Order: sequence, then C-alpha cells, then structure tokens
Amino acid sequence: MKAESDHIWTFVPHQHRGPAEQTGADDHIYSPKLHNGAFKSRGLATFMGAPYCPPDRDAIKKMGAKICFLGVPWDQGQIVRAGTSQGASGLREATTQYFSYMFEYDVDLLTFFNVVDCGDVPTVPGNNEKSHEYICDYVTECLEGGAKVILCGGDHSLPIPGSRALSRFTGDGRMGYLHVDSHLDAAPDWAGNTITNCSGPSRAIELPNCNAENMAHLGSRNSLNPKDWYDFFVDNDIPVVTMHQIVDRGLEACAHDVFKRCREGADTLYFSWDTDSIDIACMPGSTSPECYGLKGREAIQLASVAGEYGCDVLEIVELAPYFDISHMSIKMAANMIYHYLGSRAKTLRDQGLQP
Repeated sequence: MKAESDHIWTFVPHQHRGPAEQTGADDHIYSPKLHNGAFKSRGLATFMGAPYCPPDRDAIKKMGAKICFLGVPWDQGQIVRAGTSQGASGLREATTQYFSYMFEYDVDLLTFFNVVDCGDVPTVPGNNEKSHEYICDYVTECLEGGAKVILCGGDHSLPIPGSRALSRFTGDGRMGYLHVDSHLDAAPDWAGNTITNCSGPSRAIELPNCNAENMAHLGSRNSLNPKDWYDFFVDNDIPVVTMHQIVDRGLEACAHDVFKRCREGADTLYFSWDTDSIDIACMPGSTSPECYGLKGREAIQLASVAGEYGCDVLEIVELAPYFDISHMSIKMAANMIYHYLGSRAKTLRDQGLQP
C-alpha cells in the first residue's frame, strides 16, 4: 500500500476519530493500540469499516475502489414474511466485530481491494418498478467505476435489476448466472406480478446476453417449489443441483461443477446467493428459512470456491436480522463475504494479478 499522503483511497474508521485517533496505515490489521478499537465502539458502521464513497463512477475511479458494497433496504417484492429491508444494516453491524485481515489467506481485504461502502440504494415504497430502476442505476455506476459489487438486500427480487445492470455492462459479451437457494425461484409471474422474489432466473434468461448454457442452480430442497418452477429448469436444460446431490457428492465437487458451467465462455458472472440456502440451524435470520440446507462450514467452503472463479456481482439476499438469534445469521453472512474476498485475493495473487 502506498503512503497515505500519496494514496487517494484512505481507510477511514469512524470509530477512531477524536483524541484517541488512530491513523496508521496498518491500524486495521493489528490489535488496537488504544481503547476505541473494533470491539470497543462500533461508531458509524460502514461495511468492514471501509470509507464511504458516493455511488458515482468518477468518484469510485478516483478512490481506486475495486469492491463496492451496496445496501438495498427493500422487501416489497416478497411473497413470504418481510424483514429483509434491515439486511444490509445488520451485515454492516456484523462487520464491526471483525478485522479485515484474513489469516487463512494472509491478506488484508480492505487494502487489497480498496473496499468502499457506497451506502444504500434509495427505494420507493409500494413501487417495485421505480425501486428496481434505482437499483439497476446504482449497480451500473459501481461497475462502470471499475469495481466489482457486493450487493446486500433486500428480498430476492434484487437479482432482477442487479442482473439487468450487469447485462448492460457486459454489452455484446456473455453473462453467466448462478442461483444458490433453497427455492428454485423460477415463477414466470406471481398472480401477474413478474418482478417478485421468486422470479430471478425467469427474468435473467430473458436478458439478451444471458443464456441457459451459462446458468445453474444449487441448493434446492423441500416443497416450496411448485412444478412450473422445476419445469423451467428442465425445459431450458439448466442443471439443478439439489441438497440430496450435495449430500451424496459433497459440496466442493458440486460447487466446482456449477461455477465451471456458469463461467465457461462467459465474460461476466452474476452470483445470486439466498441466505435460506443455509440450514435454518445456522441461518435463522432469513425471510424463508428451511431445514436440510448447507451447514455453516459448507457455506464458507462454497464462498471459498466462489473466490477461485470470481464474479462481477455477489448478491446476498433475504437476510432478516429481526429473526436472528445472537447475531449468528448476520455474522454468518459477513463471513461468507469475507471468505469469498479472501479466496479471491489469494487466487489473484497466486496468478500474479491485481483486482
């Protein structure tokens, strides 16, 4: 990392302001020297304690950010219980309990990726279409700013505007789409509404540069999966890797299969990860929790595999702190992202590449 005076991007931990201010470049890597570290005062929480950056492509380029965190406080596309509008806020809170250094990968995520928090996307209560338009615009600004996007919702209608933004950014190239969820979410519509939290894959395949050859699903189980949802995947020859298959074959083998398919010949990848793919015992704070899902160790394993392949948008949805227990769900979600970024950093470093 360059000296702070020479570097546009600067770590700005809000909780380190004042008489006990710590301004050293490595103060977020080593144990706090003073008594206002991460576990003493969370301050004004940003994702990972990263500096705030306006969701503007020029500002993002100026700061040299390679990862933008965007919150989407939206749950009006739900067909199940509400509460996921607080997901991004809960995730930010969880990150105040961690340092950004990941010893498993020997990398400081903040300075490797120049992570910034671009705040929350404004939404319009009762207006899915307008809110989705804003989401698409904000994701576009981050991508055009040269950064990859960590998108935290919010209900699972989020990939509809999110993938539309990535599709536009991809242009004439090919876009991959991976859907990890306990539910197949392939409703053509829900009582005539085409932009609900159960229609992501159905809308993705309609994009001009996203086709079935670069789509896959992993993690489905249980009976909140109507036949027409399953028929969508069968009719389009898109693989569905169920929890039964994951148990039989192992998570790592299944994860490599779906990432290879989605990445093969594709220029970009949208990774839509629903928190209810994780077992209710490890992820109670989800809007539609299900039993017989990924365990915590498997979720981290999946995140690490994802880091080997990389994605342009990593979307975490249906996180609902209102239903959480002892912060276990928000901390699980935070660790999913941290391990993805750690694995991605190690993969790039091993290849001699920059983010």
